[in-house]
Amino acid sequence: MSDMTKIQQAADYLTGLLEEKKDIKAQFEVSEIVTTEVTSENGDFTLLRTLFDKEVGIHVIADHKPGLTKINSFEEPVLKETLEGVIASTASAGADECFDIAPKIEGKEFTRGPLEPDVDKLMTRAVELQETIAKEYPNVLVSMIIIEHVRKDSLYRNTNGTEDIVHEGHYSMFLEFAGNDGTNTSGISFSAMTIENLDTPFIELGRIRKDLAEAEQSVNPVPIEGKFEGQLIFTPECFRALMYTYMEIALSDDVIIDNSSLWRNKIGQKVAVDSFTASIKPWDERIINHEYHTNDGFRSEDYTIIENGILNSFATTLFGANKAKVDRAGNTDLCYVVEPGDTSLDDMIKNVTKGLIVGSISCGEPRTNGELAGVAKNAFYVENGEIKNAVSETMVSFNAIKILENIVSISKEVLANGDWVLPYICVDGVTISGK
Repeated sequence: MSDMTKIQQAADYLTGLLEEKKDIKAQFEVSEIVTTEVTSENGDFTLLRTLFDKEVGIHVIADHKPGLTKINSFEEPVLKETLEGVIASTASAGADECFDIAPKIEGKEFTRGPLEPDVDKLMTRAVELQETIAKEYPNVLVSMIIIEHVRKDSLYRNTNGTEDIVHEGHYSMFLEFAGNDGTNTSGISFSAMTIENLDTPFIELGRIRKDLAEAEQSVNPVPIEGKFEGQLIFTPECFRALMYTYMEIALSDDVIIDNSSLWRNKIGQKVAVDSFTASIKPWDERIINHEYHTNDGFRSEDYTIIENGILNSFATTLFGANKAKVDRAGNTDLCYVVEPGDTSLDDMIKNVTKGLIVGSISCGEPRTNGELAGVAKNAFYVENGEIKNAVSETMVSFNAIKILENIVSISKEVLANGDWVLPYICVDGVTISGK
């Protein structure tokens, strides 16, 4: 169990130090994290342990210059030295009057999720998962299972008088595996979930069964011959990566400030098909890892980036909003929620004439023009509505910005993994290249 007394004492000490710095704006968060972890490697349970971690994150603004640091100690001499050091570091930063923190907001105390682990049930679920995979998926080799309970107690303050206290707990599961037929082995695959209870066997959560089945089917991939323009079905995990791409090249502070975003002047205009609505929703009940206040100190609020194809908002922080003279985003989280469509995944596949289902795309960081090219991973070839085989050595290329205008269908099914809620999305106009 975390010790709120020590957290409070560390916060009070930092507050006292900051009160002596009359011209400093600052915010900090003091946290203790207790992790109970069960680990299995190559079929053997090798670890059951509890880890205790301390974190102190400090953000200061001195003479309109920012400084940021993080340490893992509550010791007063360390806190004092760290604060002095981060203030000193601002001397080499560029001054900008747009740097700021939120004004005082009503502080709250939040409690969410299971604060104490059920170790016996956690262990039972871990053994159950391993035994079920061995029995029902004999052509899958599991290299690692990590199941955790994480409790975090934290106290946030800023020099404008805001104070938030948060107590939260959750379970998480990470699975690393590959298909193997006794001779050949597929590439490494991963599944991960964040959950609030242990009521459901892990094997039944999210896409885990589908991921395991696809690993078995991927042992002997077939390279595609030639080059063609076809359709791409993004799995939820793959589309999550694309959402992050939009944040980087079209919505974040840097590209809005320097006007390099292709969406810079598109607020209120159409950037996607009518059926596409994407939001960032920390308060969605399906989001387990939850943001309570933004990185600037505002109360986090859900907001919609694109609604029925219309661009509603950038993902700008307080600094970005001040600098670019745009509205600040409602939160600084990455808990994407895309609304489901009206097509089942089975029907989506049946409607593909020629294309791929893609689990991930291995590529470099796309440029702000949206052009993206990379190797399709965990991918399957679809022709005339039928999944034919896993593929290897296959490239895909498309424009990430324009592809939202080429969405063919969005699935009824969504994957809620605790961090985001996303459907399958089928798009047209993708260049697919084999050998």
